[in-house]
Amino acid sequence: MGIKNDSFKLLATGAIALGALTGLLASATASAALVTGNATITINNPAITGLAGPGAWIFQTHWGASDSTLAIDGATPGGADLSIFGNTALLFPVNTNTTTQYTASTNRSLQATTMDASNTSAAAGTQIGLNGALRLRAFNGTEFTPGTPYLAAYDLSLIKTGGEWIVRSYDVGFDYLGLFKLGNVSESLNSNGELQLNGDLLWAFGPRGWGTYIANPGNPNAIIGSFSLAPSAVPVPAAIWMFGTGVLGLFGITCRKQALAV
Repeated sequence: MGIKNDSFKLLATGAIALGALTGLLASATASAALVTGNATITINNPAITGLAGPGAWIFQTHWGASDSTLAIDGATPGGADLSIFGNTALLFPVNTNTTTQYTASTNRSLQATTMDASNTSAAAGTQIGLNGALRLRAFNGTEFTPGTPYLAAYDLSLIKTGGEWIVRSYDVGFDYLGLFKLGNVSESLNSNGELQLNGDLLWAFGPRGWGTYIANPGNPNAIIGSFSLAPSAVPVPAAIWMFGTGVLGLFGITCRKQALAV
């Protein structure tokens, strides 16, 4: 009888542990009203070349979140080279800071994330900060044109204005400029209330759009890649897993002893 009581106690403890684990996971997602996760921007350099012709500015290098304080110029080493003749998927994690942090010495800013995942059109001025930087160079059709200057697209943020999604860059000398526009957008919330976003990537045109200056404005709807934003998986603390599995393991051992005793 004592063995059975111990078994029930261990089973109850295991159930409580798993319940606590579920509660922690639920609270971690339900309490996160701001947009979180990772954005993937896929660049199709051949499409850009086809759009603007020889001498087009195409994307040469991408720097990720570990280089958020790195000053980007024409000679900055490191980063990852993009494919000249194909697609390249680039990761831009969503920033978690709620105020933009500018560093004058590197001319870089960690753009804030202030957008409510459940109400992306709630108020003007809200945005999703994206962590990463890009560099462009002129391309003559076979190689980057020797001696040409560079263009740096950093630090990115995603806004929704007039019902359209715009990826914009920020430079203290030029303020905010629209870099990309998203077309054929699919916007939804998952079961945890987290924003999911997918769409085609187009140049942003207009008075403050990159496409106006470096692309062919005669074809503003040309697709040059894709964009997706997805929530990050919530990591489960190792101690919780160990506690929960340990309790269930003890329950299993106790049940086995009970069976042998009978």
